[in-house]
Amino acid sequence: MVSDMDKRWLELVTSLSKAALDLASSAATISQPVDGPVFGLRFIQDITRQQEELERLLIAVLRHSGVPWEVLAHRYGVTRQSLHRRLAAPVNEALASGRNQRLELQRAEEATEHLASMAEIVFANLGRLDEATAVWSQRQAEPQWWRNGSSYSFE
Repeated sequence: MVSDMDKRWLELVTSLSKAALDLASSAATISQPVDGPVFGLRFIQDITRQQEELERLLIAVLRHSGVPWEVLAHRYGVTRQSLHRRLAAPVNEALASGRNQRLELQRAEEATEHLASMAEIVFANLGRLDEATAVWSQRQAEPQWWRNGSSYSFE
C-alpha cells in the first residue's frame, strides 16, 4: 500500500517533470534558426509562466524533503526573508494542492512526446543555419514584414 507521503512525492516529482518538459518544448520551439525568434514572441509569456511553475515545483520538492529556506536563499544569493516572501505562498500552494498523479504522468508522457517531436524539428532546422541569414536579411529588407499578410503577424 502506498502511503499518503509517497503519493505526495509522486505527485510533486511528476508535476516537476511535466513542468520541465513543457519549458524545454517551448524553448526548443524558439531555438529554430529561421522561424524560432518569430515564434519566440508568441511563446515568451508561456515560457515565463512555465519557468515560474518549474521554480515553484522545484522549491516545493526541496522544501518537502526538508531543505530549509536558509539553504535555498544562500543558493539564490538572497536573504531567507526575501526568498520566503517571494516564494512561500506559491510553494505552499503547490505543496497543498493534491494533483492527480496519473493525470500528471499522462501529461508528462505527452510532453515527452512533444519534446521529442520538437527536437527532431530543431535538429532538421539546424541544417538551415546558412539559410537563416538570408531569410532574416530578406525580412529586414521588406518594410513591416511582420504585417504584410504574413503568417508571422504579431498583431
